[in-house]
Amino acid sequence: MVIKKYENEDICKLLGAKKFQKLVYKVEHIKYYLLKNQLSFLIPMVEKSMKKTRDKRISKTNDINVQNMIDIDYKMNLMLFRKELNLEQNRNYHYNLDYTKNFKDYLLWNKKVHKKGITKDIIVFCTLVTACCINPSLINVIIPFLVFDTISMGINFECINLQNYHLCRYEKVEHRLNERRKQELNKKQDKYNNVFTSINKQIEESDTLPKLDLSKMSKEELYELRGLLLEVKKSNSTYINNNENVKTLGRRI
Repeated sequence: MVIKKYENEDICKLLGAKKFQKLVYKVEHIKYYLLKNQLSFLIPMVEKSMKKTRDKRISKTNDINVQNMIDIDYKMNLMLFRKELNLEQNRNYHYNLDYTKNFKDYLLWNKKVHKKGITKDIIVFCTLVTACCINPSLINVIIPFLVFDTISMGINFECINLQNYHLCRYEKVEHRLNERRKQELNKKQDKYNNVFTSINKQIEESDTLPKLDLSKMSKEELYELRGLLLEVKKSNSTYINNNENVKTLGRRI
């Protein structure tokens, strides 16, 4: 008997993946609305924390190449964080051709986080039940924590199940999507080579992501930049209107 690498798609749906996905999107919408409107002061704090993490990682090594890789990784994550805010879509749940990292890596990373979470929930649950058995008088105090831990366990389980569901569907078209992604990125690189070179130079010369200095760009680069921004705007509109995650993966090929 052949054992599939990921759980069967139908089993994932039976365990509530599609219903939980709707809940995830509602929570996602609320999260980005609050973050961009009511809690916008948190955005600079998040970016500052990312920079602090980068500096800490760099301080632990004297290898220039490793330090450069850490800096590149930081700037890439910073750009992706800002892209998420713009699209209001978490990259662990939404496929995007423009992401340089494989979509499956995001799914697996998110799944790993929730697997750790459910392990902690099980340990806490067992500890609380044991405490109740040892000292029944604590049951009124422990019950609220048991309820909270059980809810957390359920959420982590459904998050893992949802990512398994996405992995099942993604793997069916992974090869074709990766080929298409490479083709699209190569087209953009060829079409906007001058402006990419100019932007990358400004990024490399800055400690963080700079505001583009248009005065440093030639007329040809500015013309390319305008075309690129219009293309990105059109692409972003397509993703914003697509609220079904990778539902249309097969149709895009």
